[in-house]
Amino acid sequence: MSLISRKDIDDFKPMLADYLMRKHNIMNLKDKFTCLNPTHEDRHPSMNYTDKYNICHCFSCGIKYDIFDLIGQDYGVNSFRDKLEIAQSLYPNISNIVFKKADIVKTENNVVDFTNYYKKCIEKITKTNYLSDRKIDSKLLKKYNIGFDDKREMVIFPINKNCYFARSVIGDSKIKSKGTSYLWNEELLNNMDEKDLIYVTESIIDSLSLETIDPSVKTIALNGLPNYKRLLKVIKDKNFKGTLVLVFDNDKAGLMYQDIVKEELKNMNISSFSTTLISNFNTEECKDLNDALINHKDIFIKNYNYFNDNFKLIIDKKMEEQKDGDYEL
Repeated sequence: MSLISRKDIDDFKPMLADYLMRKHNIMNLKDKFTCLNPTHEDRHPSMNYTDKYNICHCFSCGIKYDIFDLIGQDYGVNSFRDKLEIAQSLYPNISNIVFKKADIVKTENNVVDFTNYYKKCIEKITKTNYLSDRKIDSKLLKKYNIGFDDKREMVIFPINKNCYFARSVIGDSKIKSKGTSYLWNEELLNNMDEKDLIYVTESIIDSLSLETIDPSVKTIALNGLPNYKRLLKVIKDKNFKGTLVLVFDNDKAGLMYQDIVKEELKNMNISSFSTTLISNFNTEECKDLNDALINHKDIFIKNYNYFNDNFKLIIDKKMEEQKDGDYEL
């Protein structure tokens, strides 16, 4: 009997999002869903999925599941080997779904270089309409070397050669490669002066939506709201002098984190604005910037131009008044 390796476990854990969608028909993993604990009468959805740890957690009863826990519960098996065999039958091509060894290179420090993997994905980008369906300017695909992994059915967004973000084209699952949680376009925070304006979004798709309506805009993405701490670290390390515009999703979590980040920036003496750009839209129809681009592009552009022009006027006024004294933004 062969031993079960750590790789056997790690390869399958990121498939929890796919498993929840296929087995339990949970299609929106951003929102809470009914607890999967059979002993918990969950009258108000209290379980959520966390892609960072590949688990789902109930905030009411406290139970946590990874994919193997759920397989054991759903199929009535207890031994880990039995759970692993079921996982292998559900995802028989896991070596292709995760990676082929030839696609990645590890350095002496065990850091993964995804360059070869990116090249293969870039060649396959025409196999999906995911970004064109979301009205993203096709020029941005080439600008950012965006690709498509047809084995995993995911769009691949390279952050740098050692880190990428992936988004499913058949569901809501998202995957970040292991390692540092870099920001999308993080290098924009280098060498900024007081007149520079950078928009900060939740997701890469939202950043690309802004660039679609204004190719000259400077925008970065957190790749998940909790990653705002990376933003704070980088602007401190880079001695950032510009102004940030926080444009998170128009939902409870987005608005809450917008307030949190704005307060943190204020404590760091970093100038910032916060707006959804879509506050006057139907929240059921437009929860984020990409929804606005798809459903109300003309109004979205009008809102953006109005706020962007006013932000620049305020910054200009600030710089003028600083010549005579302090001006607080």
